[in-house]
Amino acid sequence: MKYLKVTVVIFLIALLTACQQPTNEEVFYKAQKKLGEMEGYQCTAKIYVQRENEEKEYIFKQTFQYPDKYRLEVLSPENLKGNLTISNGKTAWMKHPSINQVWKMDQFEQSQEQLMFIGYFMRNLLNSEETNLESKSLDGNDYIVITTTLPGGNYYFNEQKLWIDTEKMTPNKLYILDEKGKTRFRVTFEDFEYNPKLQEDLFNLN
Repeated sequence: MKYLKVTVVIFLIALLTACQQPTNEEVFYKAQKKLGEMEGYQCTAKIYVQRENEEKEYIFKQTFQYPDKYRLEVLSPENLKGNLTISNGKTAWMKHPSINQVWKMDQFEQSQEQLMFIGYFMRNLLNSEETNLESKSLDGNDYIVITTTLPGGNYYFNEQKLWIDTEKMTPNKLYILDEKGKTRFRVTFEDFEYNPKLQEDLFNLN
């Protein structure tokens, strides 16, 4: 009888614990609130580009400031190291130190680079009419995965999937998918820092 009582207690505790697990919608709300409070961020972004049967890796220092300023500095591969792309939302500069050249582009309001930033994902999420939530477990970590369509997307840029670590509440991965569901770009975020102190001159190149 004593064994039976202990078994019943354990079962009830397990049942109550399971009932207290947050739903996908609750985790999504918490993640959305965290991202909605983001004024900017810095991280190391590893970007994997799929071209035909080959995938290439590029590593960047990625900096973003709300609502649309960003800076990309190439860390790898070695032959591109130091290259910069800077945008203040309307004007962009591309600097290639190895050849001592700078290109300036006005009216730079849309680019493929933007799709790799969390800030632009949030803008697309708010403007999208189709959003899907699911929970995933990978390598012992739990994630909430948010899928949203890209406004004005094309065959190669149709959807975005953002993986958010449910424990740390930080972005972990961002996928860009084509119309057939094939992943064209993968971005993994490391050392993600919310709301760092950023100098304004980071987003201008004189």
